Amino acid sequence: MTISEVSREALEAYLVGPSGRRRLGAAAAGRSGASDVSERIEEILAAEARR
Repeated sequence: MTISEVSREALEAYLVGPSGRRRLGAAAAGRSGASDVSERIEEILAAEARR
């Protein structure tokens, strides 16, 4: 067994919890909760530029 195989298995065991779901805390880090961000991007950028 190679080191890369052992590493992959260890990462898979760590990332997949007992429920079988992946545990990546950063997966939703970029979500703002707003559904219209793409439609309002110019307005948002202009407001941030004024800060």
